[in-house]
Amino acid sequence: MTTAISSYTSSDTTTITTTTTSSDNTSLDQVDFLTLLTTQLEYQDPTNPVDNSEMINQMTNYSMLDEDVEQNENLETIINQLDSLAALSTSSYVGKEVMAEGGIITVEDGDVSDITVKVEEDASVVGLNIYDSDGNIVNTVYTTNLDAGETVISGSALSAQADLGTDGTYTVKAFAYDEDESALSVTLLSAGTVTSVEQNSGDTVLTLDDGREVSITDVSLIS
Repeated sequence: MTTAISSYTSSDTTTITTTTTSSDNTSLDQVDFLTLLTTQLEYQDPTNPVDNSEMINQMTNYSMLDEDVEQNENLETIINQLDSLAALSTSSYVGKEVMAEGGIITVEDGDVSDITVKVEEDASVVGLNIYDSDGNIVNTVYTTNLDAGETVISGSALSAQADLGTDGTYTVKAFAYDEDESALSVTLLSAGTVTSVEQNSGDTVLTLDDGREVSITDVSLIS
């Protein structure tokens, strides 16, 4: 890098050209800075010398900036290493069965999967509307007197009320009422097999075999 520094004395005008070499032509390294500082001191105007405190401030600021850059580079390296470790550890989820939010029932060879109902308050009645892959409602299954918290509705209980003889994946939507017939909030949880793992904006997202995409923080491992 070539840097030209012009300074004026009482008698003439002198242009000093110094040549410094750095690994990065777009920024000053410590050698560049010291070279420029030495040249500045050598050719400063004797009638207007550089103030000592100002010189110290310049050197201190540069030193702090250099340390900040190095710390940022180290931090970025650590973050990249952590991301790599996270990707490696979460890849083990592929092929595993997890429990995640979403109403999904699968029927295979006549066997119906379970589904979990979660209510925040005691429910007098909970209804499950079951839809086929075309979005047509197949049947509505009712269960009564559920305590607050999670309740597993077995596949046999589902098939006893609904005609689920056709193999495939069914979607479930729920509604619930308390003893005063006031609507309650209800959440469905169901199992799924992880088919892929991706990093998305700092979050690890699992894709399940039924098409659901869920955060790894919102699932529990079954197997």
